[in-house]
Amino acid sequence: MPELRQDIVTGQWVVVAAERARRPTDFTRPPRPEAEDRATCPFCPGNELMTPLETLAVRPTGSEPNTPGWSVRVVPNKFPVFESGGPPVSGTALFPRRNAEGIHEVIIHSPDHDASLATLEPDQVELILRVYRQRYRAHRENPSIRYLHFIINHGRESGASREHSHSQLFGVPLVPPLVHQELAGASWHQTSRGECVFCRITSEEMDGVRRVVLRTKKYVVIAPFASRLPFELWVLPREHQESFDMVDDEQLEDLAHVMKDVLGRYREGFDDPPYNAYLHTSPCDGTEYPYYHWHFELIPKLTTPGGFEMGTSMWINVTTPEDASDFLSGRSQGAPGL
Repeated sequence: MPELRQDIVTGQWVVVAAERARRPTDFTRPPRPEAEDRATCPFCPGNELMTPLETLAVRPTGSEPNTPGWSVRVVPNKFPVFESGGPPVSGTALFPRRNAEGIHEVIIHSPDHDASLATLEPDQVELILRVYRQRYRAHRENPSIRYLHFIINHGRESGASREHSHSQLFGVPLVPPLVHQELAGASWHQTSRGECVFCRITSEEMDGVRRVVLRTKKYVVIAPFASRLPFELWVLPREHQESFDMVDDEQLEDLAHVMKDVLGRYREGFDDPPYNAYLHTSPCDGTEYPYYHWHFELIPKLTTPGGFEMGTSMWINVTTPEDASDFLSGRSQGAPGL
């Protein structure tokens, strides 16, 4: 059973999930892997029984569960970081710990082993986002979950254990530190300035243009002013919404085109680089957060953080967000040097 352990000095929580690395060789650096064999890929059609039984699948009416024919499939993670039902653990004042109660699901994007969000048709990307919304709504009332976190790890260097395109959903029993910082900053701005800071950022960036990569009827994509790493992007809804489950069908349709577009720009600009993408949304802990504004954050893995970043939690970005935006938007032809 995974557990949460807290650093008494910093207050930071760490998830200890030893079940996810069972052999000493899991910590050695392997050679670059060859293409994954579809016959042994648990996410490919025909291999449904290689995964835990599905909790949701988009499939034709009358189609049998855990068989081929699905369009998007959701299964529990075989080696979960958060799960329920384990024996309780207890800590001490100096060494606090608690069970990592929650959920951990895998959302398989498509039956196509070689597809990615950048290459799938917009209708399929929209279907994936509809599943996101459905899973959010399915878990938001769970009393052991305070935050729902969707992530996409694309490519081995991003942390993906499988080539087959997929997302993960974590139901977390506490509000993660970075989200907590964003909530605190947004609350302060609302109290002192009387406005949503994300709405103000969106408005200012659209007026300035320089850091805007893409704008549509419903969204704006920017290279944030204090980007942590090269070519980081934020996808922000132009309408103020605190939680992702507030999106309507029209917004999901537009978001599908936006996500495919910007990830396609990564693919074309950097030869299909590994990347991380994740959704920041308000907690689902029964409290309203009218000052918060959900958004996606996307970061291609083009550089490797080192000792400075790890030791200080400060980032060194070797590319300005203005240059990154110019390149990704087509306003300049050459990528800034990395």
